[in-house]
Amino acid sequence: MQQQRPRFASSSLMRRLAALGLTAVVTTGLLAAPSQAAPDSPVASAAETTTDLGVAVGLSSVADLAVGDGRVFVSAGDRIVVTDAAGGVTGAITGLSQVHGLALTPDGTRLYAALYGSDEVAEIDTADLTILRRIGLAAHPCPSTLALTGDQLWIGRGCGQNWRAGVIGLDVTQAAPAPIVLASDLYSAPAIDAAGGTLVAGETYTSPAALWVYDIGQAAPALRGTISGFTYRTASIREVALTSDGSVAVTAAGDPTRFSRYDITALSRTGSYGGYFASPVSVAISADDATIAGGRRSGTDLTLYDAATGAELLQTDNPAGNLVAGSIAFSGADVYALLRAPGDRLHLWRLPGVALPPSLLTPTTSPQVLTGMEVLITGQLTRADGSPVGAQPLTVTRRLPDGTDEPLDGVTTATDGTFTITDTPPGVGEVVYTVAWAGDDASRASRAEAAVTVQHRSSLTMTGPALGTTGTPLHVSGVLETGGNPPPPGSTLTLQRIVQDDDSPSTTLPTVPVNDDGTFTFTDTPVTTGRHIYHAQWSGNDLSGPAESLYRVTVNDS
Repeated sequence: MQQQRPRFASSSLMRRLAALGLTAVVTTGLLAAPSQAAPDSPVASAAETTTDLGVAVGLSSVADLAVGDGRVFVSAGDRIVVTDAAGGVTGAITGLSQVHGLALTPDGTRLYAALYGSDEVAEIDTADLTILRRIGLAAHPCPSTLALTGDQLWIGRGCGQNWRAGVIGLDVTQAAPAPIVLASDLYSAPAIDAAGGTLVAGETYTSPAALWVYDIGQAAPALRGTISGFTYRTASIREVALTSDGSVAVTAAGDPTRFSRYDITALSRTGSYGGYFASPVSVAISADDATIAGGRRSGTDLTLYDAATGAELLQTDNPAGNLVAGSIAFSGADVYALLRAPGDRLHLWRLPGVALPPSLLTPTTSPQVLTGMEVLITGQLTRADGSPVGAQPLTVTRRLPDGTDEPLDGVTTATDGTFTITDTPPGVGEVVYTVAWAGDDASRASRAEAAVTVQHRSSLTMTGPALGTTGTPLHVSGVLETGGNPPPPGSTLTLQRIVQDDDSPSTTLPTVPVNDDGTFTFTDTPVTTGRHIYHAQWSGNDLSGPAESLYRVTVNDS
């Protein structure tokens, strides 16, 4: 992977008959991220795309990408596929032999391609996709990885694993550049990156694997030192990325299975990104050195980290295929990567705006409503620092209990970022509303969910004599219905007796079992005179709302 980056460092009777109520809850997305979820990963992007590039490469083939000037270049066997910034294929450069690494000049006018099969480096005019020249490397065969600093093209080369690999440099301003040899006895073609007068080469296919650090900011490049693979138990470095000033390197390696950070001046490891998971295969650093993108071949495909704190900013997967080693690149706030799909077809994965600061959506709704009732969702959209984003369009979708997803009319936030959504969903069960914002030039896209359970309307009726006598049993009957149907088997009612104008507390009576057909009966023998009220309640269940009923009887002396 070759990424071109600017080089800079960086809330009486009535009280006893309390009304039933609903409690509001907030359901948000990460991300992590942030979805805004550390619990749920943040939204990658509303406009995330995956494009089949129309080519297949073998399992042993190398694929790389370079991004710049609104285009993406992808090496794919005997060709380089060219796409626009959105991933749409616009052309191809053909007639090449086993294209491996790519490097693009900062202005996007020249592309360099390592031609592993023909022992050459091709210089390509990106305006018309013509090959301007082929620089022969017969004496330094099998060019594999590239890094470009100014006029110097650095090449990691090596045919297989035979301790004859190394690193050379070419001054591409010369008509016939003489190779500058930095290393010539590495086991296999190294992973390399160069920036800020420093080049780092990571040993591949070896255990332990060292990092070789070179000073290339002088007339005669020289080895500055090595970072021991023995000391840090490093094996099989698959990619190395440098900060813009060359002071920090981050690696993806077979071991340790975290993305390791190294101080290049002190030649020591100073930390890592992510937990111990399998198969790190790619790593890249944003142009402002603020964000690390790490890719894995299994588990979570792509994770973004805050470079300074190591905090996870985003986790995302793509079911289209497996991440290709060494194939992540930043282009501003966008991230691109390659996927190897079934049939070994290459796909370009584009995640626009993911390196921007996060935004936060906080929709709030009631946990339950009854059929036919309107659902009210309120919330706010803010930036990472809590400031509002102003009037912004939001999209809204509704997922019904049967799994059907339906788009609803979108809403626009008020100037303070607040919004209101109303809907009357059909059916019974959990309905999930997803609110999404596409992001802007200052904040990443965000998405959040609010869930509500739609319940049947339940009814509870009781009948009995209007007059009673102290010491004589009262026989009361009733019916419980849930959505026009009998209640679930084993349902029971809670029952309280309240004597009006009596200062004594209400009396809790034994629970009342409900028959399978919804009918029920109970008997009570009053011992005092006066107005008696029997309060029966059913608490409801997942699909049916609660119900209550009052039976009033006047009790006289016998």
